Amino acid sequence: MGTIVDMSTLTGARAGPGAVRVMGTPRSGTNLAKHLIERYLEIPVVFDRGFWKHGVFPALMSGREVDHGDLPIVVMSKDPVSQILSWYRLARNDTIFKPNGNLGSFVKDPFDVRQDFTGAKRMEYRFRSPADYWNQFYFAMDALRRTGAPVHFVRYEELVSEPALSLHMLSHFLDRPWPFDVRCQVEIPRHTLDASNDIDQAADRRDEKIFDRARAELASALARIGWRNASAILRGIDDDVLDATGRAGFRQTCGEAVGPTAMLRSLVGFW
Repeated sequence: MGTIVDMSTLTGARAGPGAVRVMGTPRSGTNLAKHLIERYLEIPVVFDRGFWKHGVFPALMSGREVDHGDLPIVVMSKDPVSQILSWYRLARNDTIFKPNGNLGSFVKDPFDVRQDFTGAKRMEYRFRSPADYWNQFYFAMDALRRTGAPVHFVRYEELVSEPALSLHMLSHFLDRPWPFDVRCQVEIPRHTLDASNDIDQAADRRDEKIFDRARAELASALARIGWRNASAILRGIDDDVLDATGRAGFRQTCGEAVGPTAMLRSLVGFW
């Protein structure tokens, strides 16, 4: 049975954009989105022209007109538990995030984000926690969308599991003359998945029809992060922001996806 798409949920962009801006927090799939949009929709993607693709957009500046750069914006997001675990791993490189050897401290302590393209005097932004950064980034993008700006949210989980459908919806958002055919085969290069915190694969090819990539990654993240740390993340995540990114039932999904490994790691204080 085919998937029914409610096109009324897509904010319209101007006809035939010469380029599209892709934004998202680090490791949310911005590189994957760029690759797929440029290859299959043949529209150039802009990252850091005017403002940083990982920066919190100044959408709520009182008394000032919002300027989104005159381009439609595609916003990539990953579920907050898997996302923050990937940030913890990335922090070990001491690039965008400062390293923190303890995961329990990482998810609760003040969180510094560095611009990664401004040279020796890189700008830094401080948030109350990683969850606060996730909240503020996507709240600002949703606020921009609510002003009428052409903003379209894409969940990383959907882009990976149903890339053709995601491209179909993007082609409508971008007013492409011919909508992308959902029946087309879409290839996702391995390196783009690696850049977005690669996900677990089906252990047995016979299970591929029922294998849920998004659920597999979340279950894997919960097993690694432990339910105690996951609970700390969820306490810091705003329900309105979950809704804005298309994750209205995410808390329940976490409860369903958590396994004995995650519970055990919480009990024994593995992290």
